[in-house]
Amino acid sequence: MSEVKHVPAKSFLVKTGLGSDFACNPYVGCTHACSYCYARFMGNHAHRPEPWGSYVEIKDYPNYDIPRNTGEKSVMFSSVTDPYQPIEKTAKRTRAILEEICESRLHVSFLTKSALILRDLDLFSAMANVTVGFSIALDDVSASVLEPGASLPSERIRALQSLHQAGIRTFVFIAPILPGITDVFTILDAVDEHSDFVMFDRLSLKHPENKANIFRYVANRKPELLGLYRNVFENKDSTYYDSLAQRIRDRAQERGRDYRLFIGKGE
Repeated sequence: MSEVKHVPAKSFLVKTGLGSDFACNPYVGCTHACSYCYARFMGNHAHRPEPWGSYVEIKDYPNYDIPRNTGEKSVMFSSVTDPYQPIEKTAKRTRAILEEICESRLHVSFLTKSALILRDLDLFSAMANVTVGFSIALDDVSASVLEPGASLPSERIRALQSLHQAGIRTFVFIAPILPGITDVFTILDAVDEHSDFVMFDRLSLKHPENKANIFRYVANRKPELLGLYRNVFENKDSTYYDSLAQRIRDRAQERGRDYRLFIGKGE
């Protein structure tokens, strides 16, 4: 990884339309280096020559003042970075923000691929409204290749269990679902009892580098799936995701679970 830089930022909260009133991105970039990362486009905005996933910058804020009229509005950590990527262990930018806002009335939510989030259980326990989510879509073997900088999925599941047992509201985001690779129902078996709800989303390969990365992985390690991937992502055949979505709905109805789908017909 290249030298870590600090960059000035006006506010730790920015307005967003991604299901929350505000987003907080304590870092620029992310060294989890996920092969399919939807935030890869941010590399162009950061004006960095290095490949996305190989660098991170720490944001420096003039203060941690909560804007007027924020009240009980919602803030998500994070929309284009992971607030608990490896550098957070020493930089502690996310923790510094939480220490300042933990007594506020903000509704705070997290989505991460890092077991490091368990470090801040003391702050979560003191907050009025906090929800912690883990993105889990692969087994440890696949994740070690496709998400090389992130905690292994098994580590995330153990952290999920610990947080849920401590009384923290938790969820799992099974995304992106890689056809023929993501074992959705095995993941559900592992997380259902430890999550208040589960969300699902398909794999997007709109970015040409993401498509090249995933097709290369499939060709090298899962060549029997190449036809399926061409059908789904080049021929735009929705049959795979439509069928999977119905199976997930059936399970939700059977078990009385709160499943939120962004795949399949009508999603």
